[in-house]
Amino acid sequence: MKFIVSRTTVSLTESKRPCEEAAEEELTPLDYRTVRSLEEAKKKVWYKDWLEGGVNHRVEDGMVVCDKKTRERQWVVNIGTLEELLAFQNKYEEIEVLGSAPFKETNREIKILGPRKN
Repeated sequence: MKFIVSRTTVSLTESKRPCEEAAEEELTPLDYRTVRSLEEAKKKVWYKDWLEGGVNHRVEDGMVVCDKKTRERQWVVNIGTLEELLAFQNKYEEIEVLGSAPFKETNREIKILGPRKN
């Protein structure tokens, strides 16, 4: 499973790479809007920009959503098993697993809470 990975503390002098397992990838942001149907979305002031700025317009979980055409670079890690996740946690100590990353490729994020160890 792919996770976006970040740190809560970022050094200005060290690499921006949050951990040695991280690889930078281009991901597709999802643009959610809080209307229940595409017909309702057509009546909104933002509809034209939303339509032109994305592809694969659809309804998911009671909202309209599209895949943005512009991709974003993010740091990601691939963790395939619970054992790998626990090993990652043991290595970096305090981590937080969140379900908030709005990207087509992943909706999960890991935040490394502690500072880098020298």
